[in-house]
Amino acid sequence: MEAPFRFGLMRFYFHMAAYKTTRAHLASFITLLLVQVSVQAACDTYTVSGIPGGFTRRLFADFSNVSPGGDAASLLSSFGIGISSDTVRSTPIPRTSVPSNIALGNGALNLKVSRYSGSGAVQSAEMVTRDTFKFASVRTSMKSSKTPGVVEGNFFYLNDNQEIDWETLTSTISTSSQCVPAGIWATNQRAFAGAPATDATIPFTFDPTADFHEYRIDWSSDATAFYIDGQRKARFTQNVPTQAGHWIWNVWSSGDPCWSNGPPTADSITQIRSIEMFTGWTSTVSGNVCSA
Repeated sequence: MEAPFRFGLMRFYFHMAAYKTTRAHLASFITLLLVQVSVQAACDTYTVSGIPGGFTRRLFADFSNVSPGGDAASLLSSFGIGISSDTVRSTPIPRTSVPSNIALGNGALNLKVSRYSGSGAVQSAEMVTRDTFKFASVRTSMKSSKTPGVVEGNFFYLNDNQEIDWETLTSTISTSSQCVPAGIWATNQRAFAGAPATDATIPFTFDPTADFHEYRIDWSSDATAFYIDGQRKARFTQNVPTQAGHWIWNVWSSGDPCWSNGPPTADSITQIRSIEMFTGWTSTVSGNVCSA
C-alpha cells in the first residue's frame, strides 16, 4: 500500500473513531438531559389559584380514545372509580342505578338514563370514587344529553349536610319551567337540618348539548368555587363541607315536575370525555411545585 494512501486511510479511521466517540457522548448527554427533564417534570405539590396550600395527588382519567365494546367497569376501576347499583326511593318515581347504563362510547364514557317503561324504577347511572378525601379540585369534561327530564350531577357527597353540587337539568337548560329557572345549578347543601342551602343558578352562554365543556369545583376549608371552561361562575363561603367524602357522577330522573321533570321518553346519554382530580391537600407547599 502506498504511503499517501495508507496515511489517508489512517486519517479516515481516526475521524470515524472520533465521530463515533462524539456521537456516543452526545447520546449519553441527551439521555442524561431527558432523565433530568423527566425528574424535574415530576410534581410534588400542585397549587390551585384561590386555594391555600396545595395538593399532592393528581388523577387524570382520559376517555377520549375509548371505543364501544370495551370493559367500562375495569377501566374505571383502574382510576379508582366504582359503578353503583343502588336504589333511591325518590318521589314520585324511585330510581335505580344500573351498572350496564355506564358504557364506553366513541371517545367518551356514556352515562345513560333509560327510556321509562311506565312502571317500576327509572333505570339510571352512577359512579363514585373508592377513596374519600377532604378538599379537592375536580374538573369534568362533559357533554349534556339532548333528552329532557334528566338530572346530570357532578358532586362531592358524604351525607345530605356535607354536599357540593354542579347539576344540569336537561329540561331547563335554556328555558325555565314553572318551578325551576333555566341554567346550571351550583349548590352547597345545608350544613344543618332546617337551615337553607347556598345556591345559584347560572344561565348557560352556550349549548351544553353541542360539545364538551369543563365543569370544575374547587373546595377548600373556607370556600367552594364553581368554574365552567376555566371561568369562575360562583363562590360560596357558607355551608362549606368540613368532612371527607366521595366524589360522584350520576344521571337520573324521578319524574318530579319541580326538579328533574320527566321521566325521559327516550334513552338519554350524557358523555364524559375526561376527569381530572387534585386531592391530598397539604398546608405545606414543597418540592417541585406545579400549577394546576
